[in-house]
Amino acid sequence: MFKHVYFGLVLGSTLLGAVGLVQSFHTQGLTQKIAGTIGIGGATTALTALGLGIAYNEKNSDFEREFKQKLDDNSKLKDRELAGLKLQIDELKSRIKVLEVDKETNLKQISELQEKLNVKAEEYLKAISAKDIKIKALQDVVDAKDTRIEDFLEDCKKHTVTFFSLRYNNLDAIQKALEKADVSDEIRISFDKRLRDIASLKQDLTDAMVEIKKLNLTDFKEILDYIFEFDNKFLNVKTRWKDAQVKNFKSESQSLKTSLQASIPKEDARARIRGAMDEVDERITEKYEALLLNNNSIHSQLLDLLEQRNLVIDDLTKQNEELQKPLLATGDYYIAEVANTVSLHYYNRLGYKLDFITWDESETGYTITYAIRKNPGVTDTELFPGNTRELLASECGAFPGTLPKFEFNYQNCSITLIVTTKKAIKKEQAKGDIDKIWIPVEKFESYVKNWERVRITAGSTGGKSPTAKNLALAIMRSRKGQGEIRLYDPQDGSKKDYWDMPKTGTTHADNVAGMEALCDLLDQRSKSKANHRFVLFIFDEVDSTIAQERENNGYYYFRDKVTYSLKQASHQNIGAIYIGQACDASTISGMSWSDWNNAVQLHIGANAGIWLDKAKTVTPEDKTKLLEQYRKIQEFCDRKNEELGLDIFTDPGAYRFALAVPLTGLPKFIQLPDFDTYDYYEIMGDGSSNPQELITSVIEPIQEKVLSGDALLSVKCPECESDNVVNNGMTQAKTPVQKYLCKECGHKFTAKHLIN
Repeated sequence: MFKHVYFGLVLGSTLLGAVGLVQSFHTQGLTQKIAGTIGIGGATTALTALGLGIAYNEKNSDFEREFKQKLDDNSKLKDRELAGLKLQIDELKSRIKVLEVDKETNLKQISELQEKLNVKAEEYLKAISAKDIKIKALQDVVDAKDTRIEDFLEDCKKHTVTFFSLRYNNLDAIQKALEKADVSDEIRISFDKRLRDIASLKQDLTDAMVEIKKLNLTDFKEILDYIFEFDNKFLNVKTRWKDAQVKNFKSESQSLKTSLQASIPKEDARARIRGAMDEVDERITEKYEALLLNNNSIHSQLLDLLEQRNLVIDDLTKQNEELQKPLLATGDYYIAEVANTVSLHYYNRLGYKLDFITWDESETGYTITYAIRKNPGVTDTELFPGNTRELLASECGAFPGTLPKFEFNYQNCSITLIVTTKKAIKKEQAKGDIDKIWIPVEKFESYVKNWERVRITAGSTGGKSPTAKNLALAIMRSRKGQGEIRLYDPQDGSKKDYWDMPKTGTTHADNVAGMEALCDLLDQRSKSKANHRFVLFIFDEVDSTIAQERENNGYYYFRDKVTYSLKQASHQNIGAIYIGQACDASTISGMSWSDWNNAVQLHIGANAGIWLDKAKTVTPEDKTKLLEQYRKIQEFCDRKNEELGLDIFTDPGAYRFALAVPLTGLPKFIQLPDFDTYDYYEIMGDGSSNPQELITSVIEPIQEKVLSGDALLSVKCPECESDNVVNNGMTQAKTPVQKYLCKECGHKFTAKHLIN
């Protein structure tokens, strides 16, 4: 392409040289020498322009070949290395996923494969780093291209000065030849004019060489301008000399006209002269027009050359900019497109370079891993300025209410974007699986039968009283009903009164008196070593009694008695159940966590999670394990209650659980039995020394009437004395007892209640 650009310049100079050489063969003497000099100068100009063009074209071609070869080598090497490492990384990930099916058995193999995966990831990043080095090398080549062009322009200066110096020497030789020529005075006048022209050309050449040497050349066109300028001056001198020759020719023609007037007719002579002049003018006109066309073509082609050069530089600059951009994911899968959107977002807006490595899908969304070798210490704060996290949530299709987040791995210079696109599917826990992490209701009685001091907590309507009743009767059943239960219930008669058993006290003041009686009984029995009858005290609303006593009386008499009873009760065959709402003892005025360490603690439902969260006696590892079990059990109970349409606050048969904190060992979860699973009168009788005889002598006649069908006529509700009573099944005791339900007030009772 470059030789076509210089074709005009080479052709013009060649024509000039050819005309001069042809004239040198058809003239004589000094004119022949001048024509020869002009011919040699034109040929020299053509050869110089041709040499410069070839040199420029070779330099440009060498650079393009070198750049293309390095670019191809870098691309092939990068593709081979990255493809191989990617296959190895994918293979390791697949093997890890297979082993994670049985994670505990294959833990060692998974660890080894994970270590290999990290090594391959590091090699992958090193390969990408090597690519950056190649990119830097290409940039150096681009910079070297600019330097070579500058070197070429500097060479052009030197060659142009050398060319002008040779032309100067040629003109100097012509000048000396004209000065030494032995000619007539008439010819000397013509020679003097030529000597002045030659001196002027020499001075112009001298000035041009000085200017070129000082010139800070940035464009090849400037050198060509100097060459064109000198050629134009040289042609002007040639034209003046030609005009002088024509003038002399006309003068000679005039003399010939006179001498030939007699021998040649005037008209014939004029025709010959006119024909000769027309031929000369036509030839001169053709030469001038050809030179003008060539000059215009050369300028046009040089401008095209410069434009092409700028286009090449612009193209190389764009390629370099593309190579500086982050590596993007391939394919049209939506996660790959999101990965590229995120990468370009950080590159264009924040200037961080995130090179894509891989992506992976999960049950709840997907993850995208990037290399951050250009920004190895980037932090969460730098990646999420302003509302960047919200913008990414929109671009990544995050699930409403969730925001993307980054996980950092500074060891191998990578970060992982985690995006949640859907809710996690809850895995249903089978009853058999849940039984492995809690004590099922079938084992409730055998687990609690030896408890003596128990703290029961739950929120309002959490089932504290029914659970306490079941627990107390389960303890007494293990003792075959031998003993006594003393119940103190400050909530007597309220909507939350689920107790279906005799009460010793029904106010907070009775709670205080009952606790005093417990402590007095402890003191009495400590002085007597006989076998004492088992007595089980139940105190409801303990937290409220402590707070009320403190507010009304200004001291902690009741609290101090509670603390005393916790330390001494088990030594005297005395049991105590303390019922309250706060699982965090520090929220009870004057109490602390250590006060309850001498009692088994039973925290129902949500209180189990609260206690675990604040517990200080459980190691972090055990706490994490128990909290995970708590979550699974809670989900199981919620699902079962939802399937059966049971309300945990009102339905006696709803699924419920509690956290049992024993005196020694780790806490355990326990399934709670249905409300009213245990019947007080079935287990305890009426409290007489021979309850079975009382049941036989008094209950059997009533039972006979019930079975005969006329019992409803004489049965009345012991609460409202209404006779609108219906049968409600039989108890499960060895001697079954009839149950009744009052349709007026809803009270449930048995035939044993009719004794009173």
